[in-house]
Amino acid sequence: MGFDIENFGLGVLAGWASAYGVYRARHRISAVVRAARGRAVSAQNYATQSADNRYVTDLIALAESNHLARRLTNLSDILVEPRFLPAPPPAAPPDDDLPRSAFRVVPVIPDHPYLHAPYNLETLSIDDLSKGERALALLGHPGSGRTTALMAIILRSLGRLKLEPPPDKIQQRIDAEEAALTDKQRAVRVKERLDIEQRAKERLALERGLVFDAETDADARTAIPLFNRLMPVYVHLADVQVSPQEFGKEVDPAEPLVRAVQRQVGRITASTIPANLYARLKRGQVLLLVDGYDDLPEEERGRQLAWLSALLAQYPQNFTIIAGPLEGCGALLKLGLAPVYLRPWNDLDSSSAARRWGEVWRSAAPRGRKADVDEAALKRALTNNRALSAFDLTLKFWVNYADDAEAPGVEGWLRAWLTRHLPPDISLGVLLPQLIQMAVIQLEDGYITQARLGALAGGGAAGAALAEPSTDSEPEPDDEPSSQPRRRGAKGKTAPAAAEETTAQARLINRLRRSGMLTRYAGGRYQFAHPLIAAYLASLSLKEASGTVRAERALKPAWRWAMPFAALHTPLEDAVRARLSAPPDVLYNHVLDLARWTAYAGADAPWRGPLLKYLGNLFLSPSQYPLLRERAAAALLTTRDRSVLYIFRQAARSSRPDVRRLACLGMGALGDPEAVADLRLLLRDEREEVQLAAALALGVVGAEAALDALVEVFTEGAEPLRQAAAETFAAIPDEGYPILYDAIHDEDMMLRRAAVFGLRRVQTNWALNAIYRAFLEDSQWYVRSAAQIAFQELQYGHDQYVQSYPPADSLPWLVNWAAERGENMPTGEGAHQMLLRALQEGEPPIRQLASSVIGQLGLVTMLKPLYGALRDRQAEVRDSAHRALADLQMHLGRPLPAPT
Repeated sequence: MGFDIENFGLGVLAGWASAYGVYRARHRISAVVRAARGRAVSAQNYATQSADNRYVTDLIALAESNHLARRLTNLSDILVEPRFLPAPPPAAPPDDDLPRSAFRVVPVIPDHPYLHAPYNLETLSIDDLSKGERALALLGHPGSGRTTALMAIILRSLGRLKLEPPPDKIQQRIDAEEAALTDKQRAVRVKERLDIEQRAKERLALERGLVFDAETDADARTAIPLFNRLMPVYVHLADVQVSPQEFGKEVDPAEPLVRAVQRQVGRITASTIPANLYARLKRGQVLLLVDGYDDLPEEERGRQLAWLSALLAQYPQNFTIIAGPLEGCGALLKLGLAPVYLRPWNDLDSSSAARRWGEVWRSAAPRGRKADVDEAALKRALTNNRALSAFDLTLKFWVNYADDAEAPGVEGWLRAWLTRHLPPDISLGVLLPQLIQMAVIQLEDGYITQARLGALAGGGAAGAALAEPSTDSEPEPDDEPSSQPRRRGAKGKTAPAAAEETTAQARLINRLRRSGMLTRYAGGRYQFAHPLIAAYLASLSLKEASGTVRAERALKPAWRWAMPFAALHTPLEDAVRARLSAPPDVLYNHVLDLARWTAYAGADAPWRGPLLKYLGNLFLSPSQYPLLRERAAAALLTTRDRSVLYIFRQAARSSRPDVRRLACLGMGALGDPEAVADLRLLLRDEREEVQLAAALALGVVGAEAALDALVEVFTEGAEPLRQAAAETFAAIPDEGYPILYDAIHDEDMMLRRAAVFGLRRVQTNWALNAIYRAFLEDSQWYVRSAAQIAFQELQYGHDQYVQSYPPADSLPWLVNWAAERGENMPTGEGAHQMLLRALQEGEPPIRQLASSVIGQLGLVTMLKPLYGALRDRQAEVRDSAHRALADLQMHLGRPLPAPT
């Protein structure tokens, strides 16, 4: 049976309707919502009888099992909602009419994210991603959660992901009050809420010169988000086999995509998917999710980029998200993709994950294991989670509840994961030498293949054990529920897989694949289930290596993620010296990468103290480029070293306001209560940026004294500080929501106005209702105006959705500058030349804008003029040129010489 578009769309509507909770309180009284949900239920019943459901079932099985803990539970059971950060907007002249966010003082450093991670930055949800550009590059480092985010998008688009809000004391109180009312009283309350919402929308439409249409508004409320109207398709680029002759005018570039999709679904689905997928692509109804670009060997990337370029050109109307690296992202952006970053987990995310893991462990702990989650285990899970990646925290939570780590800390977490994914009849100690060799092969070659493992055949105890004929085609590990869906929809061995099991090394590979240690890709190629697992195993090869070999590996890009793990178990003095003596690059990665090593190194590592001193001097140097100062502050947090607090406290007394601002943010990100006294003093700093940073930092320290100080700021501070406090409270449900609820009803006009900005970030039913009332009924126009701004954004959206950078010839400031010189704006390369002239001939503000745009557009041909701009007389221009060079290094993915 063919793929029926209408059936698929109706089927996903049911899932969407059950997950779409923004209007959950209105279903009892809104006929529109009742009718929509009624249609959805009927659609779901119909779709389950359709052949289309087979594809959905296979895809859900893939999404639910494509994560680190797939041997224990489904992804949706432990998933934390991914949130996204758009790239900075295109450089433009300052607009004094636009409101300035308090979070402008927090620099976003994607490759060292733990400075901005705790702060309540404006982010985008999965649904928000669909409201901007239709081709996105999801950028991040290994372990940041990009693959998990793609799986979450799949589950969300298929209605299988219900994103629960955090516990809300105010909503619980309101629900309890209403439960005590009679049915008639409750109906009156519900009607009042609907009436005030409609009156607010009518007033807002009037203010904007529009006519409010209740029927159109009802349709908008029940409109299906874009991702729920598209067919999700996921591929890993290692499964896409292409050659330069395989696509072009005669060959459809969708063919390699179709073959890759066929590999990951069941046999029946694979036979029906080609014609259906082609039809959907032609109609622009595919949500294409592409993974694994930075898992590819360097020599394969160009070929895959050519295929992606052809596919996007042939089918531009579909929605495409491609996961890629932070460094070297320019190759993807040249395809027309708009950059977006994963926001790292904040405290609320890690706490939510810890609790969800506890719930999973209670229900899914294997027989014979401790299933109870006591307070001590929960406390351990909630403690000391800052500056840990999603990868780290997943391993930590699993070990915490299973209580099965062989050693404390990160290495114990990693070894516990490995032990769980071994074939059941062999120990880690026996198999470890082979695993190390395989990991080194992956780092050096990109893939593990049978040919490269020939030396393992029959070698050692592990080789002998694994050479025995296998009777368990799909072994059931002791901590994997038997109902766990298998990845790629496989039901037993295919003929090629059976043919491969003819040698000991082939049996080794296949048993590790079946146990979940390895993942198989097209062409008989394999990789470890996560690149950081391969990095850790490869790092173990350095234990017996000479200092010279360690120093050589420390300088090789392929070993970048293995070297931090090597610090867990191996002296690295030679490697550290090699890095520090390497020529500095624009981003100072030759030094800042060592911050990751420090996070894993023992307290007695002889190079730890000197490196921290070096980073501290880089941060505090009075003649430092602002970007390097920000990166040094972020890298200090990456080290997870307690002594970093001393550096930030020292910096808080600097005469430079930018140093004091970063010191505040650093102390807040550390979360150490000892910093509260310093932050209180900086609330009275002469510079507003420092005051804002101090207020935001108090909100993320988390200690009672810090929250008391933030309440004082909220109730007594200047208006910008009150707003910063309110938006910080929006990220602290337990303590913050009650404060905002009380504030919006307070007699103090300034307190009510500040509360509106916090409520805008909360977006619960009671918060929305409070904004409606403030907009309509507050006695002070100053509060009403704030409520109008908040309501307008909630109603009509905002301008922070993901956007690609516009071409140079469409930049208004550049067009005006050319016109002032009596010239028309050329297009294409001519516009780039006009941009270069603006850099070299314009006034300082124009030179500053021009350098910024050169970096944002990735114009690597202008490297020399940018280096020249580093000698500009204006500090702002020099700073902008340096940031542009940093952008170009990120685009290229290779070091550019640091300015001397």
